[in-house]
Amino acid sequence: MGRARDLTVAWLRWHYFGEIVEDIDPSRILARARANGSRYCLVQGYGHIVAEHAGPDGGKARGFFDALEAWVDAHDFVFAGIPGRCLLVDLAAWSQAGEPMVSAPVPFGPALEGHLIDLGSDLATVAPFQAFLDEMCDKAARGVFVLNYESYDDVATPPPGFAAPVSTLYCVAAGLKPNRILETHGIGADSRVVFFDYSADALDFRRRLDAEWDGHDYPRYLRTLFERRDRTHYYLWPGATPDNMDWAELDRLWAAELVRWGGAEKFAAHWRRFQTIERDYLACNILEPDVLLARIKDEPGSAIWWSNAFCTIYSAAHHSLDEKRRIYDDWIARLADRAPGIFLYGSDHSNSSVNAITAGDYRERYFAQGGDPLNARAFHRQAIRF
Repeated sequence: MGRARDLTVAWLRWHYFGEIVEDIDPSRILARARANGSRYCLVQGYGHIVAEHAGPDGGKARGFFDALEAWVDAHDFVFAGIPGRCLLVDLAAWSQAGEPMVSAPVPFGPALEGHLIDLGSDLATVAPFQAFLDEMCDKAARGVFVLNYESYDDVATPPPGFAAPVSTLYCVAAGLKPNRILETHGIGADSRVVFFDYSADALDFRRRLDAEWDGHDYPRYLRTLFERRDRTHYYLWPGATPDNMDWAELDRLWAAELVRWGGAEKFAAHWRRFQTIERDYLACNILEPDVLLARIKDEPGSAIWWSNAFCTIYSAAHHSLDEKRRIYDDWIARLADRAPGIFLYGSDHSNSSVNAITAGDYRERYFAQGGDPLNARAFHRQAIRF
């Protein structure tokens, strides 16, 4: 049951970053949610999973909470879903009806059911889901993000107190967000980048991209890359693989990327500057960060971006909620000891955004509040979805 609870909470955190209320009595859950000012409450039993469909920022993927919002707008109900497993409650209607017990819930229907998986509170039906986890962890170990799933909103401008240009950027080898950080925070002749990743394929992709690509027509470069037919797993959008590509969609995503940069020539100019600075590629799983911490220096103008490395399918498959919290707590304490002035970008073990704050300041504030995985945290300037 503890493992079932961990999986339910971990999967909620792909898109929901607020407080999670936990109680053995559903009526107390509803009362607390109403007291918090919520209009709706989604009540899940342990082992019930909300499955998200992820893809590049601005892409086709549509998550459960997006579908849920549309469903709510189209339906009148007090209760909807499956009692005891996954129930959506309109708290205003529930109050007006005199706080009744659950009865006659409206079925979710196919629009929502495709996002819901019930493993059972005893994980009696977990075998297919466990096989999925094993498959995803295998892919992650050889995975490459050619575009970022998360937005650039958190790095749009340097935070107060940041000493531009970038001295050293430590970052996962994923997409082009490292370049966006360099562009917005300042790239100088002495700037350097340390890419780190536990996927050797991600580091190899980034190393070759940095050396081979001219900064023009990214889809053309990827088309050549995909023709190599190696074992690399490329994170694209649901249903897309190198053998089954919608190249028009990739062209659209690349055009949207260039808009963020102000056009193709501005991006190409950045890429030329980027290719002149020092770059290093470090094999490291940040959940075991010794080799990375040994490289980090406390210097003005330094920043680190780890994306959602502490809240992934890989981390959820290998660690309980409490273990993830302990790993993250240790990382933050040691990073702040090593470089208290480095600026942080990423998310915590519960996928809550962390950005525009130094390691020293963040450590003090984070540990003062505590890292309960059910609580909401706001140690950021800009909340983004990972």
